[in-house]
Amino acid sequence: MIQSNILLRYPSLRTFFNLRTNIAALSFISCSIPLFLMGHVTMGIAFSLGSISCGFADTSSVTKYRIYDFAIALPLFFLISLGIELVFPHSWLFASSLAIVSFVLFMLAVLTPRLGAIGFAAILLAIYAMLLHQEGRPVWLIPMWLTGGAVWYIFWQALAITFLPNQESKDILSDLYQALAKKLMIHDQGFVFATDKNQLFIKSARFRSQIATLSHTLEYRIHQQFSCGEDSAKLQDMYRFLKISEHINEQTRLMYFTSTPYLKQYCPQWLEQIHSANQQISQYLAQVTVNNVHYLALPKVDFDALRSYQVPKDAQQEAIAAQSFINKLDIIFLSLCELKNQSNTIASPTVSKPIILNWKWRDIVSKLTSQMTLKSSYFRHALRGTLSLTTGLIIVRLLNLDFGFWTLMTSLLILRPNLSMTWTRLLQRLTGTICGLVVVSGLLHFQVSTDILPFIFCIAAVLFFHTSARHYGFAVFFVTLFVFAGFSLNGQGDNIMLPRLDNTVLGVFIPLIFVFILTPGWQKKSFPTQLNTTIKGYIDYLISLKTYLANKQDLLAENVQHNFQNCVVNDTNLFDHWIGYLGEPHFKSQTSEHILLCSRSSNIILRILTQLNENKLHLMPDSDINSDIDHAIMSLKLLQQKLHQSSNHSDLFQHISKQEKLIYQSFTYIENEIYRLDNTALLMLLSKEVRSFVSAIDHQSQ
Repeated sequence: MIQSNILLRYPSLRTFFNLRTNIAALSFISCSIPLFLMGHVTMGIAFSLGSISCGFADTSSVTKYRIYDFAIALPLFFLISLGIELVFPHSWLFASSLAIVSFVLFMLAVLTPRLGAIGFAAILLAIYAMLLHQEGRPVWLIPMWLTGGAVWYIFWQALAITFLPNQESKDILSDLYQALAKKLMIHDQGFVFATDKNQLFIKSARFRSQIATLSHTLEYRIHQQFSCGEDSAKLQDMYRFLKISEHINEQTRLMYFTSTPYLKQYCPQWLEQIHSANQQISQYLAQVTVNNVHYLALPKVDFDALRSYQVPKDAQQEAIAAQSFINKLDIIFLSLCELKNQSNTIASPTVSKPIILNWKWRDIVSKLTSQMTLKSSYFRHALRGTLSLTTGLIIVRLLNLDFGFWTLMTSLLILRPNLSMTWTRLLQRLTGTICGLVVVSGLLHFQVSTDILPFIFCIAAVLFFHTSARHYGFAVFFVTLFVFAGFSLNGQGDNIMLPRLDNTVLGVFIPLIFVFILTPGWQKKSFPTQLNTTIKGYIDYLISLKTYLANKQDLLAENVQHNFQNCVVNDTNLFDHWIGYLGEPHFKSQTSEHILLCSRSSNIILRILTQLNENKLHLMPDSDINSDIDHAIMSLKLLQQKLHQSSNHSDLFQHISKQEKLIYQSFTYIENEIYRLDNTALLMLLSKEVRSFVSAIDHQSQ
């Protein structure tokens, strides 16, 4: 219990149990430290860098695909690094070949995401080869060492696959239940704390985005394994856990609650009991794994006692929302009880099939040439990456910078598909590097013994692997430390301070320039398009719901659920646009508030649809329900038309904000009333919420 409470409070600690990360760190250390101790420092660094590159190339969840990926990566790594060694002395040939090869490797992402990862890893390995180049060595030596590190990584991963099958999926599943536990804890803050509803929405939406990412990742992994014949009782059990987690997540969407002064005055003990029950269930969720669920003791919660609590007459109306919260909590508890059930058969997951490359050259060429336009995100990213690397190489060669190839590595690692993501990585890279160099200066000042350096190298390397995926700034801090330790063991530790900082500064601004030049992807401009997509998803859901009510068939029910999941994804993407806008340089707080207002209003619509989706089995087709659905669809279509007319207006959010009070009043009304309303009233609420948007957008023409 103590361990689970620590993990619940500090979920980032969960990353230290990730198998692939731990194996990557073990591979890195085990192929470098022994060579350091034997005096082969450069060889140890090369092996460790080859191991890192292979880790970036290893993205598949299916053993068969991982073998294919490794079979492609190893010869590619050797040839790319050998090419670097051959052209290194010839500056113009070096620059032109880097431009061509890097563009081709970036464009591999067009074919499949896995090939894209291999291409990225190959570019990174090429930069490592530049860093390790030294005149007088045989041209094949560094390529052999780098490829040897990749082979060493594959060896450790093969051991993990053999002795710990499906462990990575189990890790993701544990992360998913951890995130659900945290989200559930947020939703009951209104019982005992005064809450700002905007902040509550933001906190919940952040976890919603995290849960969606984990859920989609795990579902895709499991489907890949099913489609490749890797079926097993354990795999089926994980899929059952995934479906239960989705049901729990859907319930939490309807659990917002803020206690009124009446309830706090007359029923403080009842509120505390509900809060305590929620805490117990959250703590149980935080502990759940496929391996331990049969041994975990379910929390003891008396839901009948909670429901039968005698509420004074003056607080009867306010208690309805609390009773609804109890009901949702009970449903979650029953879902957790299902986790303990043994299941031997399961329906195959209904997700798209894995993307498998068609090796017909005509198809490959056609697919690549179709993306050769600035409208393609793949082409834009490849062009930015190529220009950044080539420009960096030319500057490094012209200025003859010490350790100048760090510039290229920095540019490669911070470059992202849009300005928001690139700017965020830029700040994290600078901050991590500066903090790391401050620590390095302290180590240099105190003249740390060479006997301690291998320990610094190991600890920093392990922490780098555990932070690289989620906390890039920390990862850069740790990589600065292990780079210093590695170069100090090689006798160059005193020389890396200023070159590291100079090259980092140069490396972060080169890609930023090209992102600015080549369609930066401003979130403010793309938000209306995403809002329109979200509204269309709501329309599609209501149309499919109406079709289902007319003829309640299983196939139609699946279509309704599919459209509902699309609504959830679209709403999450809408909030992610707000997060992206906050990451842009010089964002305006007023525009941020307008985007958040739209995101929150969309989420209110989604909550209404969630309640309807829960009730769909009990909905009976009649003229009133059909009329209400038609009216809601008509309101949404009108909103969609207004969005089409306003999509190019930069002041769209400003006009919406002029109706801010009206929309917030709608928020409050829906949040307070949704628990006690029938389906007809819910559909009327939906139309009312949409009309608030339409009124806001219409205001711009007045």
